[in-house]
Amino acid sequence: MEKSLILDDSTYQQLRKSKFYHPEVTEVIYDVDQLEGMIAGAINVVEKGFDMVWDKMMFNFHFNLLHEGYEAMERLIDEKNLKIRLIVEAVPENIEQIKSIPNYEIRHLDDIRSNFGILDNRAYVVSIFHKGSPKPQQVFFSNSRALIDKQQALFDQLWEIAIPLEKRIKQLETHEGSRSDRIILNSDEIEDEIISLINKCNRELIIFSSIHIFKHFIYSKNIWKYCSILLARNARIKILVDSFDPDLLYNVQLINQKTKGNLIQLEYSAKLESLNECLIIIDGSQLLRIIHDHRNIHPPLIASSTSDRNYVLVQEILFEKYWNEINNLTMFG
Repeated sequence: MEKSLILDDSTYQQLRKSKFYHPEVTEVIYDVDQLEGMIAGAINVVEKGFDMVWDKMMFNFHFNLLHEGYEAMERLIDEKNLKIRLIVEAVPENIEQIKSIPNYEIRHLDDIRSNFGILDNRAYVVSIFHKGSPKPQQVFFSNSRALIDKQQALFDQLWEIAIPLEKRIKQLETHEGSRSDRIILNSDEIEDEIISLINKCNRELIIFSSIHIFKHFIYSKNIWKYCSILLARNARIKILVDSFDPDLLYNVQLINQKTKGNLIQLEYSAKLESLNECLIIIDGSQLLRIIHDHRNIHPPLIASSTSDRNYVLVQEILFEKYWNEINNLTMFG
């Protein structure tokens, strides 16, 4: 586990005074006063607007606990002619709340599992919630030009895919737009499906997972055998997990030592939020989602498979979001 760090006060004050332009910083912030100062500061210094993606946790936090900030933003939209673009998961439980937001451009995506915001294309923020908490306990902050450009491009991709709010409201009224995924309940069948996906892959395999779920499959020789075959076909393999595991690292290093082509790229970080699922994506065209169902002892794992093009693309973009964040944290030490 990485050690929790607090942004030193001198750097924090410089950021506030410079309106987050400098010094260049990429860090996870844990101090409560700094967290609140970041939120208030962003509202006070905004010049052009915000691009934001909110999952359910972030939506509830803003709508239920940030009344003053929300009201201040509404005033500033008119005063400064701000542009606010928001991507959110609009569902029957929150649609009336979303409809009550008058001055944001709002679009919908299914199954948003993270959040981020970009201030004036110059500061990037992710709020990190601990399980069961209505408020974020940490904030990932960066004003790195390289990272912001990457994340802005990802937001623009999501915005193009997302459904305008008016269309989403009609979908909810007519019960249209739902996917029909194939469900797999047996653990052996889930492993067979993973191997089948790897075997069908031609260009890129992405594994984005909680280490607790992925550990169920780390010891499968067949999975690593087919990963080796995939690398021999000159495909790319990226694995991103939420904490370090020596067995996973051992298997990856074993394969990388033997391959002459592409290597498996493995990243992990405990600084970002914990994951509660495993996503496996092949060639940007098919996705397998595995969750641990705590309500059931047998089967403990449940998987669903889909080839819905837009849904797979959204999850691939969200993977790239995490991948960029972790790589930027590594660059800044």
